[in-house]
Amino acid sequence: MQMTPLDIRNKTFSKGIRGCRSGEVEEFLETVSLEFEVAYTENFELREKTKVLEAEIVHYRNLENTLQQTLVLAQQTAEEVKEAARQEVALMLRQAEHDQLAKVSETQVKLEELQEEIQDLSRTRVLLRTQLKSFLLAHLDLDKLQERSDSIA
Repeated sequence: MQMTPLDIRNKTFSKGIRGCRSGEVEEFLETVSLEFEVAYTENFELREKTKVLEAEIVHYRNLENTLQQTLVLAQQTAEEVKEAARQEVALMLRQAEHDQLAKVSETQVKLEELQEEIQDLSRTRVLLRTQLKSFLLAHLDLDKLQERSDSIA
């Protein structure tokens, strides 16, 4: 039978011929009851805490097993990924070499087109400079004629 602090408080004793002083007995029972109540409460709390901690241990053990399995699977997957990556890199290198040759050819054609465009622009620049120079000279000549005409009049 499990005893509670309430059992201690409510305990009554029968009186005998030479019985103990009831005040001392009651005071002692009250003190024992209070101490027992503290111990009882603490014991209850510790049992509850133990249950929680045991559940956590089970959880963490399961988690540890899962992590170990995951680690093994991750290592296997990493090896597979590395091999696939090696094969892909080899294929990409071959493709890059092919693309590089095609781009060099294309770039050569563009370079030639740009050089031709540069020459066209240079010719256009020379033509525009000549036209601008002619325009400015004509404007100066017109200005001189205007000055002569103003000075004559």
